Amino acid sequence: MAFDAREEPAAADVPERPAKRPANRWWKPDEPRLPRRTVASAAITTSVGLTVLVAVGALTQQTALVPPLAATMAIVTATPHSPLAQPRHVIGGHMLACLVCFAVLALGWHGPWAAAVACGIACGLVLALKAAHPPAMATAVMIMLAHPPATHFVPLLAAGAVLLVVVQMISSRLQQEVYPASWW
Repeated sequence: MAFDAREEPAAADVPERPAKRPANRWWKPDEPRLPRRTVASAAITTSVGLTVLVAVGALTQQTALVPPLAATMAIVTATPHSPLAQPRHVIGGHMLACLVCFAVLALGWHGPWAAAVACGIACGLVLALKAAHPPAMATAVMIMLAHPPATHFVPLLAAGAVLLVVVQMISSRLQQEVYPASWW
């Protein structure tokens, strides 16, 4: 059979348009709802952990560490089985980011541009060492912009990260759940 140039392409050659989502579902997430008990536990645990953290920050006049650790607490309480919520990631991520930033500050670099560079270096380091924790990048930027004294800030950051892990461990034990899923 010879090919006739006047023939129209077969229906199989015409790409089909993707199916549209129903108009009433564009706003509805595909995720299942969390049990009310889980939501309540996360809210209470976050409030308790941050209350203690804010009290320690106020006593030591180092409240600058509260915002990145608040993000950490939200990850730990809302997704306790996530790799990002495990102690190695929480403590290691914050401490590695802190180390990078104080090293960059020691080189004499400071300001927003140095914060961007330090944050990038910290991100690469925590990924390479398998201790990724996104709120630790906020810690990095905050250190670069605020220049806190390392002698006070580093122990408080370490204590704050450990405190949040301990608060989640206690909450999990009270609910007869398992946290952490892994230490290392």
